[in-house]
Amino acid sequence: METLRPRHTGFCFGVRDALALTGSALDSSGDAAALGQVVHNSRALEALEARGLRQIKELPTKSRVPVVITAHGATPELFREAAASGLQVVDTTCPLVRRVQNHARELAEQDLPVVIVGHRHHQEVIGVAGWAGSGDGREVTVISSLEEADALPYREHRGIVSQSTFPQPLFREIAERVAQRTGQLEVRDTTCPVVNQRQREALTGLLDQVDVVVVVGGRNSANTVALAEACAARRPTHHVESAEEIRPEWFQKGQRVGITSGTSTPGWVVDEVEEACRDI
Repeated sequence: METLRPRHTGFCFGVRDALALTGSALDSSGDAAALGQVVHNSRALEALEARGLRQIKELPTKSRVPVVITAHGATPELFREAAASGLQVVDTTCPLVRRVQNHARELAEQDLPVVIVGHRHHQEVIGVAGWAGSGDGREVTVISSLEEADALPYREHRGIVSQSTFPQPLFREIAERVAQRTGQLEVRDTTCPVVNQRQREALTGLLDQVDVVVVVGGRNSANTVALAEACAARRPTHHVESAEEIRPEWFQKGQRVGITSGTSTPGWVVDEVEEACRDI
């Protein structure tokens, strides 16, 4: 089977740097506790767990090992609690997530109600809401659809930001709807340029040259799911986490298969998937 890949696949720099910081903490202390998943990829997580990383759901009051804040970031309240407890914190927040946090904080400092476009239970969005002042009683609203935008009450002024991995075209549509419910709206497009690039490469280049698409990445990875959904709108698309999931019945003789990935997918996993497709 012939395969094609866009220029950029595998880890983005934010995930790569988060893994490097986590690895350094494991090297120096022998083990560490991550507040959530350091990377939304089971194979990469297994490798870290083999080195001594364990996952926790809540910030401990005491810990003898470093506590890793994932690339998705956390609320300012959590950082204050960690400092008050004397915890050793390894902050791997992605710079592009920190950019979202900073914009949310700036809007809150202007006393603007803040709308966050994203998935309300996602770790990044919870953190951004904290930086927008939700813990201080400020008006912070999370929406993820045009319908939710249309249901917002009218406000004279608002600010709006996006979860970094939210699809940029949909964010812009939602922002236009929010503008109709706002006298003056300050729009901060904080969608991730790396994620946007992956989608552009797939939608404007790869899909025009292939018959079937395989998207590689964790099923709990927001940017991978969004990429798979965008590809599925134009071509038969299969979302897999590993080469073991590839099925010959997905393909027909003579077809070209496009291989792309989310930003939290190791390059070597993408290589394995491509090889499995070529062997069909």
